Amino acid sequence: MASRGYPLIMNRLNEIIKTYSIDKTTLMISILSVLISAAFILIDADFAKLSIENTYGLITQIFGSSYLVLTLFCFIFLIIIGCSKYGSYKLGGYSAEPEFSYFSWIGMLFCSGIGGGIIYWSSVEWSYYVEIPQFGIEPLSKESYALATAYGLFHWGISAWSIYGIPAIALSIAFYKYNLNSLRLSSSLSGLGFKNIESSIFGRFIDLIFILSTVGAAGGTIGSYIPMLSSGFSKLFNINNNLSLDIGVICLCVSLFGFSVYRGLDKGIKTLSNFNLSLALFFLLLILLSIDISNLMDISASGLHYSFKYFWDMSTLGITEQSEFAKEWTIFYWAWWVAFGPLVGLFIAKISKGRNLRQVIFGMLFFGTIGTWLFYLILGGYAMNGELNGELNIINDMKTYGHAETAITVISSLPLSSLMLFIFCMITIVFITTSYDSMSYVISYHVLKTDGQSTSPHRNLRLSWAIILGILPAVLVLYSDHSVALDLILITSLPLMLVYPLMAISIMKELKNYEKT
Repeated sequence: MASRGYPLIMNRLNEIIKTYSIDKTTLMISILSVLISAAFILIDADFAKLSIENTYGLITQIFGSSYLVLTLFCFIFLIIIGCSKYGSYKLGGYSAEPEFSYFSWIGMLFCSGIGGGIIYWSSVEWSYYVEIPQFGIEPLSKESYALATAYGLFHWGISAWSIYGIPAIALSIAFYKYNLNSLRLSSSLSGLGFKNIESSIFGRFIDLIFILSTVGAAGGTIGSYIPMLSSGFSKLFNINNNLSLDIGVICLCVSLFGFSVYRGLDKGIKTLSNFNLSLALFFLLLILLSIDISNLMDISASGLHYSFKYFWDMSTLGITEQSEFAKEWTIFYWAWWVAFGPLVGLFIAKISKGRNLRQVIFGMLFFGTIGTWLFYLILGGYAMNGELNGELNIINDMKTYGHAETAITVISSLPLSSLMLFIFCMITIVFITTSYDSMSYVISYHVLKTDGQSTSPHRNLRLSWAIILGILPAVLVLYSDHSVALDLILITSLPLMLVYPLMAISIMKELKNYEKT
């Protein structure tokens, strides 16, 4: 019976692959990447944790300064492209019209780009910096608090969003210029002159790098934020914060992922992004209405002043000489953004038809930066003001309980604490959902044939990937901890960093014959 059943199963699989226009090789590589990564942790979680931590430490030691140089290069490169004649290059052709309103486009761009990270870090990140300020500033001084705010703005600001820019531009140009049916990282290198690059050995290798980074990003995104969500729900509903709650939160998130991605780009991801952007702005407005605005303005003004005053110093710290601070923080963040860069770039390419390169570049740099700055200035400013006034004890809480518990403590200290905590958890879940949806949508596009009949991944394919990509975060939460999830994301960034210069060259070659019309 087994021998008879096997051919039937294989025939059914072949029918599905043919129906959905799936590239077999890409599909197998993608699935194996998920399973092997999960198995590596399942077999020996302690060994996996040690291996991942040591690998990350080695990468930052050897290649740390390269991340700093790459980020500066991305920023300068994008500004030059955006301000040049190439900025008027329109994606999809001269007559193409945008598929989404400006608000929806900004919402999807922002939500896919920052995930739950902005919620996770904005209230507490400054507390890491005030005791170890750089540039000769005295610890715990007024200047150290200003610099701490500035560093939060820096790590989530224009330099960070610049890292997303190069893959977004390279992929957008290739996707619309060549009318591609699939959306693969290898397509971003079409300008290098390779024929059918997606099917070449080199192209397959580039796409393998992308798949590994996506798997790591998917696992790390949920795996690192589950502890904070569980803590929030525990406090909100007065239930025990244990493994059962962690599993329940994972099931809730994956269910939302599946529903949203099944509904599609327009009805699912766009709707969630619009809702969450509006809810996030409402949340920040409630904070503003409930606190002393004058103190918040003072903290924000000094932080903004220091972010401009020390921009170059923060950007170059760790390039000419070793810096433990840069290694622990700035390089950590730049590696994080590089790991997500191609993934976010692929999604931005899909939603940016009808917009020119100038709109895409400055839309990302401006709206992405403003969005993250609002969280750091308002939520982070509230937390910092509470510390300075003695109403909160964040620095000590961070040392005792960690950032997940401390972030929930900050939100619980707000007026209307139950309502604010509920909104906070909702925003976090939807941010994670929209980011995760982007991953599922992009990898579904990724496995399509470049010359197939399908121009959009079938909803069943998108749903399948939402479930498959939920395997690794579940394993990370059950058998490891959030630090492994973070390190896993960053390790996958190293090979991607090597692709960035190639994408920049491809962009210039694609645009060299462009003339403004």
